[in-house]
Amino acid sequence: MILIVASLQDPAGVNIARNLIEHFPFEKDQNGHVHAHNGARLIHIQDRTIHADAIEQAYPSVDAVFFITRHASKEGVPTLTTHTPGNFRTADYGGTLGYVCPSNPRAQKLALMAMERGREEEGLIYEVSLEATHHGPATAVPTTFFEIGSHHDQWIDPRAGYVVASAVHEALSYADAPHPCALGIGGGHYPLKLTDIALHTPWAVGHVIPKYAFPVDDRTLDHVIAQNGPTDAVILDWKGTPGRAEMKERLETRGIKLYKTKDF
Repeated sequence: MILIVASLQDPAGVNIARNLIEHFPFEKDQNGHVHAHNGARLIHIQDRTIHADAIEQAYPSVDAVFFITRHASKEGVPTLTTHTPGNFRTADYGGTLGYVCPSNPRAQKLALMAMERGREEEGLIYEVSLEATHHGPATAVPTTFFEIGSHHDQWIDPRAGYVVASAVHEALSYADAPHPCALGIGGGHYPLKLTDIALHTPWAVGHVIPKYAFPVDDRTLDHVIAQNGPTDAVILDWKGTPGRAEMKERLETRGIKLYKTKDF
């Protein structure tokens, strides 16, 4: 089962959930809404999603968790994003320091492509992007955030809510997606080159270790590789990776296929 989670504190999450219920085959039961065809369950919680540690343990047979949420930034750029939660340097916003959740690269790719397509169809002046791995909660199953940013006007925008709901619905079929999967390293919080690869090549990108998370020790590197889910390669934003030659050598000693973003 895929568990879809919205916080009642979050106007974007409520917006996306409303659109899922109105436009896709979710049927109400005593514990939320269940997708009529594949059994995905949509629930609302009281707490913030970044503090929903181990939420999968409250339900039987959860294969993946999808959090539908707001995205906030000081710049205030209207944005539709997707990413995996986890903490590299601090744990100021939920989760556990040094722990990253299992990633779901194919769900992120399907969602990103649907966001891009929906933005164009709806005529939205929004950016579409992967985000680097950040914040909580800590979970033990593949976990993905689907977000509307960056201010209240965007969080309650019904068209943005519909586009992200459509992306979530598209991502429900991740288990059938054939895309090769990569770990992304380098670049900023919005990894433009890795986003472009996820949008315009067959590759799916899961965890993204941004340059501000460096230095990355061996324990962290091994942990993120293990938590990336299927990992056919690592893609390096070469210019955006501190100590890139050393990182390349460390990856090669692990026997991992390596690409640079310019290879695409």
